[in-house]
Amino acid sequence: MTTVFDLLLAQYGVGRGSLPGSWPTGENNGYDDASSPYTPAWQETITGVPAATAARIGREFARNAEESKGRSMIVMGAGTNHWFHSDTIYRAFLTLTNLTGCQGVNGGGWAHYVGQEKVRPITGYTQIANALDWNRPPRNMIQTAYWYLHTNQFRYDQFGADTLAATTGKGRLAGRSTADVIAQSARMGWMPSYPTFDRNPLDLSDDAAAAGQPVGQYVVQQLKAGELAFAGEDPDAPGNYPRILSIWRANLLGSSGKGNEYFLKHLLGTDSSLRATETPEELRPVDVTWRDQAPEGKLDLLMTIDFRQTSTTIFSDVVLPAATWYEKHDLSTTDMHPFVHSFNPAIAPPWQTRTDWDAWQTIAEKFSSLAATHLGVRKDVVAVPLTHDTPDAMANPHGVVRDWKKGECEPIPGVTMPKLVEVERDYGAVAEKLNALGPLMDSLGATTKGVTFDLGKQVDYLRAKNGAVRGGVADGRPSLRKDVHVCEAILAMSGTTNGHLATQGFKTLEKRTGVRLADLAEEHQGKQITFADTQGPPVPVITSPEWSGSETGGRRYSPFTINVERKKPWHTLTGRMHFYLDHDWMTELGEGLPVYRPPLNLAALFAEPALGNVSDGSAGQVEGLTVRYLTPHNKWSIHSEYQDNLFMLSLSRGGQNVWMSDRDAAKVGIQDNDWIEAVNRNGVVVARAIVSHRMPEGTVYMYHAQDRLIDVPLAETSGKRGGIHNSLTRLLVKPSHLIGGYAQLTYAFNYLGPTGNQRDEVTIIRKRSQEVTY
Repeated sequence: MTTVFDLLLAQYGVGRGSLPGSWPTGENNGYDDASSPYTPAWQETITGVPAATAARIGREFARNAEESKGRSMIVMGAGTNHWFHSDTIYRAFLTLTNLTGCQGVNGGGWAHYVGQEKVRPITGYTQIANALDWNRPPRNMIQTAYWYLHTNQFRYDQFGADTLAATTGKGRLAGRSTADVIAQSARMGWMPSYPTFDRNPLDLSDDAAAAGQPVGQYVVQQLKAGELAFAGEDPDAPGNYPRILSIWRANLLGSSGKGNEYFLKHLLGTDSSLRATETPEELRPVDVTWRDQAPEGKLDLLMTIDFRQTSTTIFSDVVLPAATWYEKHDLSTTDMHPFVHSFNPAIAPPWQTRTDWDAWQTIAEKFSSLAATHLGVRKDVVAVPLTHDTPDAMANPHGVVRDWKKGECEPIPGVTMPKLVEVERDYGAVAEKLNALGPLMDSLGATTKGVTFDLGKQVDYLRAKNGAVRGGVADGRPSLRKDVHVCEAILAMSGTTNGHLATQGFKTLEKRTGVRLADLAEEHQGKQITFADTQGPPVPVITSPEWSGSETGGRRYSPFTINVERKKPWHTLTGRMHFYLDHDWMTELGEGLPVYRPPLNLAALFAEPALGNVSDGSAGQVEGLTVRYLTPHNKWSIHSEYQDNLFMLSLSRGGQNVWMSDRDAAKVGIQDNDWIEAVNRNGVVVARAIVSHRMPEGTVYMYHAQDRLIDVPLAETSGKRGGIHNSLTRLLVKPSHLIGGYAQLTYAFNYLGPTGNQRDEVTIIRKRSQEVTY
């Protein structure tokens, strides 16, 4: 019998009284024992930070926390989340802030100044974005796993999922590939997977009706009989991969898509500089079908809506010109800023450009016209993953993994496999529904973090504010015809911008938790932020149960202050913060407690040259220096301007560039502003070298989102045009990021799932001929 606290400190090598075990020895309480894991001296051998410095910072952090009552903070950026073992890094941060009493304190805890992936009026936004006012549930996918499969990156893995297992593991991942564990997480309902089955979900509904069975019963029967399978178990089957891709407000092929050359080769079927070799036969998937010939050119149509030329638009079949921020009405709001702002047009969209909303309305109208004949009214089978903040979170008691396909349990929808929900869709009415707020807002309300808001008054308000639709399936419903109408709907249906809803939501939570909460929003109970309000000075948001921080009385947002100050339970297994995670897969990886995991050793996993290796080009290797390759957010442009801005380029190097240290440059004869090539198994980049003493030895930076539009020569290594920053990266999926159906480890959109990591990557930097051709 012991406590998690005892185990945690033992993991960190902290000797405590008479507890048995081997502990750091020597002077200074064992801090100078470099042979013992987690001592300051031990970490120095890994990080280069002197042991005395690490110990001093640790004491100062704790002492400041004690004296300031928790106001010690860790501020982190994108880099933390972009490592393969990002989850263990985050857990280490949280361990420190929890042990020092800093979490849930203004000025303390951890601050993730990165991403801005969420919006403050999240409830209203979610209803519109997912069309929850007309049909539920939606299909939301984990993009990392989606692209990992559909750009065929899984076909180039050189190690199995069990490579990451601890020596104490019980073989739960033995002989399995990453693609196998993705397929397992999908069939057990842990993570979403679309398309879900190898049969059209419209036909699946018809087949169930013809068999005279409920959909759930029919699908289970078909799965057990082997007549139906999950599409993720055969992602290269022509009926299972994507055919049409619409990209809007994104630069998939120039910014976000890790493994750019895999996208080009397999998704688009165009020229690529991919150099990787396919997975050897003994490491190939067991549950996922391996086809001898990988598809190249899966998409039939790539359509992009954008207001500028990007690395995505140059590969698109159709590009629709979009209005910029200064040519449309829209909302600007993030999870990191306490205000809601508006976009307002200085001019009307020029020439052929249209606002985003207008463009999608036009597409919807044409789609509806065709669909009325070709599709009509059909029933659709939606497979829904086990969902956070619902009873689904208790589907896997004690974190025990039971796979129905292995005969360990029966396939039960919503328990051991995804929920199966039949949805009626009127495809000919899509455009009419897009232009109106649907009836489910009245009958079902809107739910965020397990709190359901009654929106009856808000629907009536929007009907009066926006006007009512006349005729058609949306007769009498509030109009969403204009972009301003949509903004009003988002603001009206969110607690952060509607004090009535914030107070209502907190009262619901009071009944559930037994703690006082409603007063946090009562000062703004009568406040409702309208779009007109956002067009004036910055408008502060309202404290709402949609978020965990309090802004009552003018204080600034800090996460978890409501949990700490008001004793509102955390959304975890016990209602408290957890150091220990007792899920089978966490135990298998040896990560039940927050532990140190080093960057992946790509020399061992992919036969890349070892870091620091200088090759002369013999033995089939590319000549040059092997370094760690990072793609940080650009401190001169992220979220404010673009890399291909001619004015900025004229003040800099004129095109793509890679930063490297002067020590590394000297090893391979590179001078500042030389043309260089960066080469690894994933692709080739041609860029100018920026040689700087400020760069750490052994690491290069290629700041992200440098589009390959201006001054990108042909590469000597490949004979093809140089790539972008993501030409040297690829997706790798950690099995523990796929866990679902267990308390806080349960899927919710934009909350839990595999990360798009790329920071463990390495590359060879070589000096090339300074005579370039295009």
